[in-house]
Amino acid sequence: MIAARRKCAIFISFDGVSVSGITVEAVKIAKKLTEKGFKCYLDLGYDINISKGNFGRPYKFEAALYHKCFELARVADLSNIPNYTIEFLDKINKVLISETLAVSRDARAAILTSVDEVAAEVALKIEALWKYLNVSKVIVENGTLPENIIYSRALLLAIEQYGRAKNLGNFVIWRDHDLMWSSEKKSMKYGAPPYPYATKPVKSQYITYVTLNEKLRDELEEWSNFEVEVQVGKNAYNFSECSRRNIRPLLGIRKSDILIARTTRLIPQKRIDRDIDLVNRLNLLLRERGERKRIFLVIAGDKNENYSHYIELERLAKTLDIVQHIKFTGPLHHDFMPTEGNEFTIEDLYYSCDLVSFLTSYDYDSYGNPIGEAISQKRCYITTSYEYYHEVYGRHGFVAPMLEISGTRDELSDQRFVDEVFLFLTNNQLMRAVAEKNFQQGKRVLSNDLFEVLNLKGCEENA
Repeated sequence: MIAARRKCAIFISFDGVSVSGITVEAVKIAKKLTEKGFKCYLDLGYDINISKGNFGRPYKFEAALYHKCFELARVADLSNIPNYTIEFLDKINKVLISETLAVSRDARAAILTSVDEVAAEVALKIEALWKYLNVSKVIVENGTLPENIIYSRALLLAIEQYGRAKNLGNFVIWRDHDLMWSSEKKSMKYGAPPYPYATKPVKSQYITYVTLNEKLRDELEEWSNFEVEVQVGKNAYNFSECSRRNIRPLLGIRKSDILIARTTRLIPQKRIDRDIDLVNRLNLLLRERGERKRIFLVIAGDKNENYSHYIELERLAKTLDIVQHIKFTGPLHHDFMPTEGNEFTIEDLYYSCDLVSFLTSYDYDSYGNPIGEAISQKRCYITTSYEYYHEVYGRHGFVAPMLEISGTRDELSDQRFVDEVFLFLTNNQLMRAVAEKNFQQGKRVLSNDLFEVLNLKGCEENA
């Protein structure tokens, strides 16, 4: 890695995976910063998140994924710090966060002391990296979610130390996509309110705090005892109508058939089983009507993230005898991300589909990017009434068939929903009208200027 003297920004993801909704949003911002003369670095969180199976793993293929917009970076020699290990981080999470491991009061106090000691050492290494790269902008993605409270605390220390040493103004965007009360509530991964050991935002002249919607903002400000002001920075989408590629022939799907796209992570929380069940029941209705066309589900996601779940989904398709109608493409990239060769993109899949599905579980998603992507690509969508749907989309008047679910009722589709989707899919005139209405409304409420929303307008002056 060669240090450059030009203006530099570093993005730090707490997700710990190669590609996620967080890194997709980071690419959008990085492209804007690059236009302003910044060199952009990305830390994928492989030394932060211990739950995704990548902790401590060196970058391999990841550099090629981002080479046109990021140089990958990470803090050096963290493994040399005593207690900065996967075992100790796991113990912290079990004792302090999920509270699934009971210990004595003295043992808990000793853990908390170690957390502060290790965080101070990690902060020094973070600061050293920023000095080496000459960083003048830091974007922290999902830093409040208690995946690793040592690193969250270390970042806050490093920000204060580095900002003071460099005499910087407000140079940090701390953007929370998910929070404890909006993610993994059923599994209680992040414990119960009031989340006493999660790292609260601190008032700082160097940091702008951002969440994705007003509800999360209000909740985060309240949890922080109203000591910080939080801004709202919604995810934004490209509404320019570019030419795309029809990939139906590559997938063996006829023009007369119906293609439902599901672009998501292959994990149980996304409830892809609902899509497979729905496609089976829709095809049964087609057969009852004597129709020759069929409905296909095309799932774009990495089967290796949770391979056992992928096998469960395949087994379900076999049990329902619709394997031929379920197609897994593997992970796809957006067209604004670098690809090698002539690979087709998520946008090509949207262009080729009739409908985008987002039948997610009630309490997992705080936003729902595929819905915004469908709207911007002038495609209809179906959704569940997941907890944040109304806050993000519903209140703006977007129209879609909706499966009603709740925190206590999160099952397969009821017959009312199946019938509604069937009538919707077989009414081309209605679908075109709905897609156009959503598209026009989306241009008004979903195409924010990210620089303005994320307080990056003045980045040239702060560099």
